[in-house]
Amino acid sequence: MRKTLITGLLAITFSVNAQDCFEMAGRDYRIEPDLLRAISFRESSWRDNALNVVSQSEYAVGKMQIHSQNFSHLTQFGITPRQLYTDSCMNIYTGAYYLAIAFKRWGYSWRAVGAYNAGFRETEVQEKKRQQYAKEIQAIYVA
Repeated sequence: MRKTLITGLLAITFSVNAQDCFEMAGRDYRIEPDLLRAISFRESSWRDNALNVVSQSEYAVGKMQIHSQNFSHLTQFGITPRQLYTDSCMNIYTGAYYLAIAFKRWGYSWRAVGAYNAGFRETEVQEKKRQQYAKEIQAIYVA
């Protein structure tokens, strides 16, 4: 998976539009591009410069709303918060990377899609959040 992220980063050094990035990230991570688009629409209404301040120390950036809690993990790939905010393709690939992690853990399921937003914590509250998020994504995806 790490190799896929690095390969994707190299691929996006060329100028491409965001729709191409959904296609490329979907291909590279074996995720339906329209599912990535549905998540992006739910997260940011496809806005490149979306910024959601969660608290004084937490925020999410870009089309796929990559959360600041992931930034330290992403530094090993040379990905910075600024890049995630200014480079839509990098943001889409990073979102696909995290969704692929969820699919690897829980299989190709709506529960894994819910984990994109609500994480993996095994509590009743988090499970309800996963279910709600997955329901919202499913409604966008099939529309």
